[in-house]
Amino acid sequence: MDTTTGLRMLRALSFDADRNEIADSLVTACLQQVGVTSAEVVFLSGEHSALGVPSEPMSELRRTQQSVLTPTGATADAARFLVPLSCGDRLLAILNLEIAGHRADDDQYRENFETLTAFAALRIDRAGVQADLDQARERARLAERELRLSWDMLPAHAWHTRPDGTLEAVNREWSGYFGLTEEESSGFGYTRVFHPDDMQKVMDVWMRSLSQEVPGEVETRMMRADGEARVFLIRTVPIRDENGKVIRWYGINIDVEDLKDAEREIARTAAALAEGQKMSRTGSWSWRPGTDSFSWSDECARIFGMDPNGRQPSFAAMLERVHPDDRSAIEPTDASLESSPGDTQNEMRIVVSDGTITFVESRTRIVRDPAGKVVEYVGTVRDITESKLAQDRIQESERRYAATLSSIGDAVISTDDKGRLMFINPVAEKLTGWTQIDAAEKPVSEVFQLIDETRELVDDPVSEVLAKEVDPVIGIQYALRSRAGSELIIDVSGAPIIDSRGDMKGAVLVFRDMTQRNETADALRRSKEDLARMSRLTAIGELAVSVAHEMNQPLMAIVTNAAASMSWLEGKSPNIEEAMQAIGWVLRDGHRAGEVLSGILALARNSRPKVEPLNVREVIEEVLQLTKSELRQRGVVVETVYDNAADAVTGDRIQLQQVLINLVMNGAEAMTPLEDGRVLHVATKRLSDGLTQVSVSDNGIGLDPDTADRAFEAFFTTKATGIGMGLSICRSIIEAHGGHIWVTTEKGTGSTFRFTLPPPPSLQERSATPEE
Repeated sequence: MDTTTGLRMLRALSFDADRNEIADSLVTACLQQVGVTSAEVVFLSGEHSALGVPSEPMSELRRTQQSVLTPTGATADAARFLVPLSCGDRLLAILNLEIAGHRADDDQYRENFETLTAFAALRIDRAGVQADLDQARERARLAERELRLSWDMLPAHAWHTRPDGTLEAVNREWSGYFGLTEEESSGFGYTRVFHPDDMQKVMDVWMRSLSQEVPGEVETRMMRADGEARVFLIRTVPIRDENGKVIRWYGINIDVEDLKDAEREIARTAAALAEGQKMSRTGSWSWRPGTDSFSWSDECARIFGMDPNGRQPSFAAMLERVHPDDRSAIEPTDASLESSPGDTQNEMRIVVSDGTITFVESRTRIVRDPAGKVVEYVGTVRDITESKLAQDRIQESERRYAATLSSIGDAVISTDDKGRLMFINPVAEKLTGWTQIDAAEKPVSEVFQLIDETRELVDDPVSEVLAKEVDPVIGIQYALRSRAGSELIIDVSGAPIIDSRGDMKGAVLVFRDMTQRNETADALRRSKEDLARMSRLTAIGELAVSVAHEMNQPLMAIVTNAAASMSWLEGKSPNIEEAMQAIGWVLRDGHRAGEVLSGILALARNSRPKVEPLNVREVIEEVLQLTKSELRQRGVVVETVYDNAADAVTGDRIQLQQVLINLVMNGAEAMTPLEDGRVLHVATKRLSDGLTQVSVSDNGIGLDPDTADRAFEAFFTTKATGIGMGLSICRSIIEAHGGHIWVTTEKGTGSTFRFTLPPPPSLQERSATPEE
């Protein structure tokens, strides 16, 4: 068979024939050549070796890339003909032929085989290229499938666009989240997923990336299919070809809403922690001795007098600010690294750059690894300077308090919340007979023995005193039995000691010896009574003419009626009826004279006040009756206006008469400069609080403001012959009745004196009871 037949056989192979099929066809074509006893195609294995081919011819063939003819040694005319299957400088395989006879010497014969192997080598090379291409395609297909799966499985929104920015494809996460169809998102339609308020910002970044062909990144709000807006981080990168030209843009959207929330929460927590540290003046720090890494809070830096934003802090720098005598409290030593307890607490001083000393409370915790080796120190420092200074001030205040209580003239004792005596000053020691040493922590009832009105010892003096309402005049008086058994009258008051939570932590009792004061008070009371009696006698003296006139009328009427009675009885025909009528008139005028004398005697007597329910209108009328003649002589007209609801009061009739006589006569005298039109106005009125108000008004010359302010002062008078006690006594009487007296005046138009009186107890209870 010639070469043409062999080439035809090789060309008859299918286009996708592999190298083994090509090798088999080449072997078949060679075996049909005359003289070929065996043929095989040997493909090269590792290191370009070929099985069944001697190493020496193989080396020459590899070196020259030419056919090699060698004897086989089987017969004298047999030879081995090795023909390379090469493509360019690449040796693909070797055609191993055994030729019998002398045909191997024929050059044309050998060239035929070389032609066939050259064509077969081309087909094998192309088959290899095709196989590589198919494998590459398969790998690409698999890679594309895997990429698509990965693309769709990404937990983020992935997308890619054309070089001009128009959308090319999105992954499943993107399309499912935003709910846009392919038509809606095509081109630049995908931009509708951006929040309207963020659209411009996003497009500015995107257009800049497209124009400059550089990666881009932006945070924006994006709208989910249901309308919810969340924050995303968008990143884009360009993909370039071998010439550097951008052929595609890839992008990814990462949902950072939760991250942003976490960051905001962390920021809020950090801010709250910083603010809390600032408010509590507490700082924190940590130090890892192995790496000497150190950090501290801003408040810690401020406590140590350093700028939080200054140079990198260090443990050594912090330690430098600690007072040298206090550094051992915080400075670790080689011996302490393994033996120190887990937590320590100390007070130490910090010396800042200007020399100011800050007192801090330091707490340190040692953190160890599982092997017990120290890996970190964490600690806090709390500024206690203010509390230290406050403590010093408290101690100084306590010393001042003790010194003050020891130096005052009143007796003072204090107790704790269990009723034990804690302090007693020298005056209290003298009155009770107990010393501070003997009385300390004893029950207060043992030292401070009070005796009540029933002559019984008070079991709990503190509760007894605190529960009593203090009388502003006489205080709270008890008998105090001393340690020696003697007794004296004391005035005592007390106050609880309340802590910041409102709990009672003890009490302070203040008392004084009332013996001399009570004696003085009794003497003063007697003097006031004598003075009031003198004032009444003075008033009686001033009314003597009026009283004589008032007495003269009934006495003359008695004499006249008695004489008439005698005449009617002595007649020849006694007129018994007329005599009886005249005698009745005698009795009437006698009673009238007696009433006048009783009023005068009551005013003159130095009797004790008799407080009782009475009718204030009757008291006013009695006074006006007594002063009627005097007022008539002075040309004074009296006008009265009574409020029926104001009649009932509580008071002493005689003392109230004295007040009214004084006010009426003062009003009459104030109108003396007037030629006519002298009017005295007396009125009563019931006030909203239940009190009765009595007013006495004149239209005289009035008082100037300074005189009105001092009108009720003792020994102050505007009269040439007055002693200045009338209005002062009036004020004492009214205030003793639980009322109030005052004057309103205007120079040239007159004055009005007003005073109030309480109602009887029955009316007080009625006014205090809410209406049903």
